[in-house]
Amino acid sequence: MKPLLTTTVAAALLILGACGSAEDAPKPRSTAGREETRNIRNTEAVGYAGGAIADKLDSALDANDQRKEQLDQELDAQEQ
Repeated sequence: MKPLLTTTVAAALLILGACGSAEDAPKPRSTAGREETRNIRNTEAVGYAGGAIADKLDSALDANDQRKEQLDQELDAQEQ
């Protein structure tokens, strides 16, 4: 009788544990970024931190673009 009770309790616990709330699926990484860094992002498949490297490179390229735009505006202002 005791093994039957133990088995029943164990089965009940397993069933209740399996009925927990469903976990949210992990959000896919954003593939957004510059065209120049898309290949770097793909290196995650072989074990590199491609997303982190690409994000840093994207921010450096964005800063370079902003600086170039600022210099172009200053040159245009001097020409007028």
